[in-house]
Formats: sequence, structure tokens, C-alpha cells
Amino acid sequence: MTDETTFPDDKGAEQEQLAREIGEELTDAFVAYVRGDVAFEDLTFGVFDALSDLHVIASGDYVLEDDSDDEEDTDDDTEDHTGHAHA
Repeated sequence: MTDETTFPDDKGAEQEQLAREIGEELTDAFVAYVRGDVAFEDLTFGVFDALSDLHVIASGDYVLEDDSDDEEDTDDDTEDHTGHAHA
């Protein structure tokens, strides 16, 4: 199988990069859990949230938004331990 078979032409590299970023965030979350910095319940929620994001990315039914305009409104309470923002 080639990458062309696995991914649509335009979004393929983008989807692969987003999947890698989710994997890195999960790795950081797992390490934080082992260190005792994250509760198991929070880890579980974060993993489910990451898998949900991954499913959307794999479906190709997503639009990337530029968060740079919202930087001054970003609050630590709006992100979970995997770095995903919540409304």
C-alpha cells in the first residue's frame, strides 16, 4: 500500500501530522499520569477526547481554525492535560 492509497491527495500529509501531534500529546499525558500529575479520570477523559479528534481527522470532515486571535482569551482552565481546547 502506498500513501496515496491511504490518504486523499491534499489532506493526507496534514492528517498524518495531526495524528502524530495527537500521539505526542497522549505520550505527554501518559507520562504526566505516571508522575502523578494527572488523575486517572482526567487521563481517561483526555484519551477519549483525543480518540474522538482522531476519528474526525481520519474522516476528513474537519476545518482547521487559527487560534492565534484568541491567545489573549486563552485560560489554563480551557485546556485539558492533552492540550485540547474546550468551549
